[in-house]
Amino acid sequence: MINVWGVFSNALWILGLAVLLAVWSYASYEAGRRKLRVRHVTNELGYALALNAGMLLFLAGMVTTEDRVWARGLWIVLGLGVVAESVWRIVKHRRATAASTDERQ
Repeated sequence: MINVWGVFSNALWILGLAVLLAVWSYASYEAGRRKLRVRHVTNELGYALALNAGMLLFLAGMVTTEDRVWARGLWIVLGLGVVAESVWRIVKHRRATAASTDERQ
């Protein structure tokens, strides 16, 4: 019989890596098209959040496949760090947008 939980938990980290690869690939294409470095493109808000979403899927898969409590805790702490970084990027982007809007007026 198929272990549905095992299939689901392994699908999470595989999907996360697939998202990371797809975002990186598209960012690499965009960087080449715009004659920029890939890191400049991946620092844009949309790309950064997509990379963080892929990382969260990967970390969720690691949490669900891990048996040791201390290792699960470590994966969760890393996931919280990714969420915090995402929130920081959104706040920074909104402040920059608000500042540029204020300068125009």
